[in-house]
Amino acid sequence: MAQVRNPINPNTTIDLGLTLDQLTPSYGYIDNSGLFDEQGILSLSHAYKIVDEPNAKMTRLTSRTERDAVAVEGAKEKFITMSGITTKLTGGVHVEDLIGVITDTIDFQSDSVQEAIVKELTRLSNVGADNMEYLKLTTTQGKTRDPKDGSVAIDAFANTGTAQTTLTINASPTADIVSNLTALSNKVAELNGYNGNVGLIEVVVGEGAFNAIVNHPDLSTMYQLAYQGRGAEALRQPMLNGQRNVPVATAYGLRREFSYGNLLFVTYPQKFYRWNGEAVDAVGNLKGWTIVHGVSDLYIAKYTPAPYFNTYNVAGRKWTARSTGIVDDTHIDMTLETHPILFMKRPEMAIDITVTTA
Repeated sequence: MAQVRNPINPNTTIDLGLTLDQLTPSYGYIDNSGLFDEQGILSLSHAYKIVDEPNAKMTRLTSRTERDAVAVEGAKEKFITMSGITTKLTGGVHVEDLIGVITDTIDFQSDSVQEAIVKELTRLSNVGADNMEYLKLTTTQGKTRDPKDGSVAIDAFANTGTAQTTLTINASPTADIVSNLTALSNKVAELNGYNGNVGLIEVVVGEGAFNAIVNHPDLSTMYQLAYQGRGAEALRQPMLNGQRNVPVATAYGLRREFSYGNLLFVTYPQKFYRWNGEAVDAVGNLKGWTIVHGVSDLYIAKYTPAPYFNTYNVAGRKWTARSTGIVDDTHIDMTLETHPILFMKRPEMAIDITVTTA
């Protein structure tokens, strides 16, 4: 159930769902960005259609009068069915946690029960947000991975029969960095095909990759001219209107930004920690990948129902918080769980990037 009976006042309950909605977890840079199209569904699986539009191909010239018009190749369609994955966390509050607890309120005992429940739910929520962020972050790379060990849970490339596109950005001092960045932007537009215009292309890169790009001599020259007020020369520089190495404070830490055209290079502000304590970077030092904004139905999150009678025939929620109530007059067991289906409809848009410096 989403509510737990208040042990001090049995006539009242503590709403776990409402409490959960009011918490601010420590992870969520991608999860809370609005990137994913999120929806609760009634079923345990989700089917969607893939439309493979061929590239436009030129035809031969035809006669004015003969019936020799050229038939244009149509799109190929197929349906893909996917099932959800599960993250279920458990914790609880024991009466021993309350003995000797003193707060600055008069009715300290009642407040302590509620505070202990909220504290435990906050702990579970932070772990859950960590898991969800990792799941969605890896989903934007085309393969949803298990937070425990990084193994692949959902492979959008295999599901759609596509291969991941790779691209190298040569950021060595003698390389033409502008051509490299332009090639990346053009590649995303090419992969998008007939699916409308591409908006912002967010490129998540490691610290080494970011430094190599923003410290490239071509960029340094442009900014030196701008700072010296030599406008005419700055206008002749191809990096005009770029923003370089701008630190941005987020709710999840400080990230660095660099923009050029419709490309926004960013560093990811946090590390992840596996169950065994191993620290995991979101992206390798000289690696990166693209997150494409402005393309509809690209990143999808469907939430299947939790497996309980009170959620039967009810659309799934992102998170379901439950409690057993008081057990043996000693403790309250609590669970927090999610059953999402996370995927990219066109995973080829997630370009795997390697930055070279020599």
